[in-house]
Amino acid sequence: MAAHVELEEWITPELVEASYRTAIRMQQARALWWADVGLNAAKARDPKLLKALEKAAEVVTKMDEEQRGRTRRHAEYLNHQTETTETQMFREAYRMVDQGTPIEHLKWIYGAGAWLCGYNNA
Repeated sequence: MAAHVELEEWITPELVEASYRTAIRMQQARALWWADVGLNAAKARDPKLLKALEKAAEVVTKMDEEQRGRTRRHAEYLNHQTETTETQMFREAYRMVDQGTPIEHLKWIYGAGAWLCGYNNA
């Protein structure tokens, strides 16, 4: 039986944004170790990481809907009908880990999830 992980209470929109900003900063600094912590946790299907990615995906989806939902629903142009790249990446990162098939291309998002778990705080 998998361990029950309680993260919902403290993963806020501000923390998810901070995790994403940190991922960008670490990517620009070429700190591969930081992303590899997340990728390794993703490959291990770490329950805390899985829950953090799930909650982060929910948070960014809600933020996207609040910020762009009406425009997206009434858009005449396709580029306004899709979710933001960040929203899609967090949702896909969660989905891939949940399936047990994490991919290298999302390692910076896995790193952001690991940051939310406190695994790679820099």
